This record gives sequence, structure tokens and C-alpha cells, in this order.
Amino acid sequence: MKNNPAYHICLLAVMVAGVLVVRAAAAPPAAATAFTGAYTAEMLSVASGGLQRGSVYRGLLEAVMDADLARVVGAPVGTCLHASGLLPHGGDLSGSHLGDLQGASNLAAYDHPLLYELWLEGAFSDGRMIVRAGRLVADTDFAVTASGASFLNSSFGWPAFISANTRNTGPAFARSALGVFAELQLTRTVRIQAGVYDGDTFDDAGGDPARHPNGLRVSLSRDQGLFVVTEIILETEAGPAAARRPGSLRLGMWWHTADFAELATPARIHAGNHGVWLVAEQMLWRESGPGDESTVPQGLTAFVRIGRSPDDRNLLSHAADAGLSYTGLIPGRDTDTLGLGVAWARVSAGARRAERQVDAAVISDGEWVVELTYGLALGDRWLLVPDLQYIRHPGGSAAVGDAWVVGLRTRVTF
Repeated sequence: MKNNPAYHICLLAVMVAGVLVVRAAAAPPAAATAFTGAYTAEMLSVASGGLQRGSVYRGLLEAVMDADLARVVGAPVGTCLHASGLLPHGGDLSGSHLGDLQGASNLAAYDHPLLYELWLEGAFSDGRMIVRAGRLVADTDFAVTASGASFLNSSFGWPAFISANTRNTGPAFARSALGVFAELQLTRTVRIQAGVYDGDTFDDAGGDPARHPNGLRVSLSRDQGLFVVTEIILETEAGPAAARRPGSLRLGMWWHTADFAELATPARIHAGNHGVWLVAEQMLWRESGPGDESTVPQGLTAFVRIGRSPDDRNLLSHAADAGLSYTGLIPGRDTDTLGLGVAWARVSAGARRAERQVDAAVISDGEWVVELTYGLALGDRWLLVPDLQYIRHPGGSAAVGDAWVVGLRTRVTF
């Protein structure tokens, strides 16, 4: 029944109607409780290479509630509640047509309605410290780049040097985990943050998303371990002059406390896993004009991100991505964004050694992605994104032909 397209269409209609009804009944935007939603749809096609040519439709419905509990129930100032649900549906281009490692679509998820996030947040020390607890994701807080949000390929979001090397991608889209997150603003330009999360968001060592698909299960055990992450962030100092060209530098590390088998010698078990990363993002040039400081910054921004994990127990030993993003390139299109990005993932020496042991016909090396995208803003609530991707060595080796992927995404918020 749950694999029936009609079932998902009905759920989609119910969720959309629910968000619209609640929004209609809610107070104005300044109300203590806000209800929002969005629907994203895309069509991606493998034009050449990959496993086979063809097209796939993918969709995602989101429903979100944010409540200021200080105003709703008289809680301390800075206390809020966040809840969200997802309904992913459609095909999976990477699995059915492409065979890549990093994921051509950042919408890919198991098709089932689920509770996504549910957490309480409190602010302390005059807002300098924030603590969240509940069902959380880490990919919106750690190792992120603002410019990476322009791209469709997953490699520019939750990076491959984490997602490929931890249990079932870690606490990231589209599976949250029970956890705690804390952020502390040390100075005007320096802040630190850390999080501790359930080590297996699927609650299944084999990676079967159908075991507990609705996001309601909570299971903690030594076998699943904990995913621990911390990051220090240096940002442009506040002020009219500096803020014209904002930038940031992030240095982070993740640990996983579960046992990990060595790839080439599975009988050899390692107690834990880890990785480190460095992220830099900087606006290189900013357009000027009347009222420029109060509008969306227009100009050119560059970013680069690199990560490293041990060779012996991880599929990917190195991964990196970099790119350029220009907002407002075309006169009169001040919020449109043009993006060009490159991502690389290197298959580890341990994985290659394991392939040689079984006399694999082709030994893996790594996968490259080049993506060109343009976000066309059609009003405040509608975005249209034509996209082109080139994937060299999909799956990390020459066994699968280099692929060209063309696509079109649209997103409507309500």
C-alpha cells in the first residue's frame, strides 16, 4: 500500500491542505507560532554515460512549525520549539540510472512520510549561548557553506568525507537523530559549536531505510555508538565596512564511537572512526548601489572545503569541493544566483586493496563532479533552477561511463 503512487498523492494533498488551513487560521507573521511549508520538484535526466540513459522525477513536501515559547506559554525568553515533517517521493536517479557515489540530487530519500526534526532550544548568557535538544540534524550546522545551497548535487551539502564514512550518512537529510547541540559565541568574530547524536539514524546496521521509516523510533545502544562533532568558526567582524564582503573559516572534527571493520581485513576491528575538515568561504567582490547594505548582497563569492578520514576503515579517504557563486549577475535580476562548482572524492587505499584481493576487473580511484546551475527567482516564493552536471567515473571507477546529467528543479514556499 505504501509503495502505491496513489497513497503518496493522497498524503501529499493532506499535508498541503493541513499547512494551508493552519496558516489561514494563524495570526499575522509576527505571531508567536509560525507555520510554513514548501514543495520542491525536479526532473533529472542522464543524457549519456552512467548505468543507463533516462529521466527520473523527484519531489519533496515540507511542513514546518516554529513557536516562541516565551510568548506562547511564558517560558524564559529565547526558548522555542521547532517541528517539521517530510514527504519524499519519486525516483532515485543515482540508484537507477547513474550509479554515482556522491548523489546527483540532494533530494534523494526513502519514500515515506516522516517526522524530521523536533527540538527545544534555549538561549543563555544574553543570547551568547544556544542549546538544542531533541531530534536534530547536523548538516545545517556543521561543515556548511552558504554558497553550496545553490547546487543540486549532494556533494555540496553534507560533505562526502562525512556521509560516506559514518553510519548511514549520519544525522543529515532526510533522517534526524536524537541528540544535543550547543553553540557559544566567544567573541564578535569567534564561535564554537558541538553536537552529540545517536550513531545510527536508520537503527539498522545493514542500512535498510525501511526498517524504521517514519522517524518516530528512538533506539540507543553501544553497537550503534554516538556521532560526536565539534567546530570552531572565525567570521568577518561585524560592522558596515567588513560586512560588505562577509567571509568565514571553519575547522572541525567528527568522531564515531562504534566499531568499524578494516576494509581489506574485515576481521580486524577498529574502536571508533573519525575525520577532520577545513572550510573557507569569502565574498570576493560586491556590487554597490543605492540601499545596498539593506538588500541581498550582490556579487561574487568563492568557497572551498576539504576533509580527511583514515584509509583503512573508510570508503573515501579524501574529499573536497570548491566553487564560485554570483548573486545578481544579470541587471534587474538581483536575487538570481549563478553557481559553478567542482567536487572530488578519492576512494581510499583500504578500499582499493580490498578490490585487488577479490581480483576486481577495475580498481576504483575516485569520482569527480562539475556542476553549473542557475537559480531564477520568480517572485518571493517561487524558484526555478536549470542544472547541468558532469560526473567522471560514477561510482569511483572507470567501470561506469562518464555521465552528463541535465535537470530542472522548481521550489514553491507557502
